Amino acid sequence: MDTRSQHLLLDAVCERDFTDADIDAIKDIIEKNLTVIKKVEHKFSPHGETIVFILSESHFSIHTYPENRYLSMDIYVCNLETNLEKIVEEIRAVVPFEKIDSRIVERGRIGHIEDNRNLNMVYFLTVVVACCSILYEFLLAQSISTTMGNTALRYNLTIGLFIASMGFGALLYKKLISKDYFKEFIKVELLLSMVGGVAPILVLAVDFLFNKFAKVSGISFFSSWVQMPLFTVNHLLIVAIGFLSGLELPLLMDMSKQFKVTKGHFVLAYDYLGTLLGAILFPIFILPSLHIFTIGYVVSLINILIAFFVMNKMKIQSKKYQIIIWIMLIVWGLMIFNADAVNEIIVQRFYFGGKF
Repeated sequence: MDTRSQHLLLDAVCERDFTDADIDAIKDIIEKNLTVIKKVEHKFSPHGETIVFILSESHFSIHTYPENRYLSMDIYVCNLETNLEKIVEEIRAVVPFEKIDSRIVERGRIGHIEDNRNLNMVYFLTVVVACCSILYEFLLAQSISTTMGNTALRYNLTIGLFIASMGFGALLYKKLISKDYFKEFIKVELLLSMVGGVAPILVLAVDFLFNKFAKVSGISFFSSWVQMPLFTVNHLLIVAIGFLSGLELPLLMDMSKQFKVTKGHFVLAYDYLGTLLGAILFPIFILPSLHIFTIGYVVSLINILIAFFVMNKMKIQSKKYQIIIWIMLIVWGLMIFNADAVNEIIVQRFYFGGKF
């Protein structure tokens, strides 16, 4: 059993004398957010009250000191997914506190049995997905170099934008990602697969469309009116993959903490290792061996297989994700199986057919 839990400790002074309605409001919030099994309440003479709720998650208690307009409260829950900060905000919205001191303490770590096998699984996933992310970016750099030229500039810009976008993703991580870490990880992997797998094709298609626009409008393809929006669209693909990778890394860190609290930072080392692995494999082995579009299909398939593995390993129930995963597995499997024919069609249509 996972003994880890969280303990909210709250002390507060009200702006005015608090009333029974204030206490009832707090109790209602607790009952709305948590599962109450039994209630014990005792009023002291001449004033003051102690209330204790036994919860399926653990317990809640409150002690009032009306003569001081002061109350103390604690909530102990064994569910790490419970958002205790949200409960505090709901209470603050209905009770006018003048002063408040609250903190959440992690409990139960000493009794938690660490799961090294699943921890090693997270480390392995980190290496693989980091390798996939940098491969997507190299594919984009190579594709944009083909259509826009200046290879050194494209690769430098790609790596710079990738790192900056990762930082932006990490910055918004808490706002966008729930505490259902493994399910969120599956979602991010599927999004990376969708964007990364078709990114080189999109670069070619976008170049074709802007060429067509230049011919129809009479504006020179090499004018800033065409090149600036073309540059923006191409590099937004780099930003999208970097942003998703920026969500992916802290997700992996939080996933590792589910098995060993003190080892979350190790994920960073494995992420750097995966990035290095991709940087070595791409120019030496992968690019000389496979068509650039085929590389995208294969890397995308790896992301899908990672999502499929995590869903089954962690026994995550989601029919929506199961359907999406199976559809994507079939689509990318067919793309890889028929890669030569598909790639030929894409090149003939968007590359040779797009140059005027």
